[in-house]
Amino acid sequence: MSYNVYLVEGIGAPRNHHSIIIEKNPDGSGYIFQVTGDVQRGMEFGHKNTNVPEESASFASRKQIGTMLITDFDRIQSIVESIEPPAKQFNGPKRINPREPLRRCQEWTADAIQALKNEGVLRT
Repeated sequence: MSYNVYLVEGIGAPRNHHSIIIEKNPDGSGYIFQVTGDVQRGMEFGHKNTNVPEESASFASRKQIGTMLITDFDRIQSIVESIEPPAKQFNGPKRINPREPLRRCQEWTADAIQALKNEGVLRT
């Protein structure tokens, strides 16, 4: 048995919010793996049960990125949490370290997806 895995986008500013949703239920709901916060304060893990993403007022898109075995679900959190959430990157309008690229939820999500693939959990 397997779960479908999705990249979900929510409307945000200045860029859309990205997260990974494991569809655990027939109605499309499941569990979301994400980071929340912003570049002014830093980000933290915001994993939680979630309703059907399309029912959110901020829903933009849902794209299936693969499947995973139900038995691998308990491995996901430790894998995605091996990717540090983006740190505080600004003091007001000033970049803390202008030589480092900005990291937001989009970059964290892309890295988390790659880590899940590398560990053989996410099957595309």
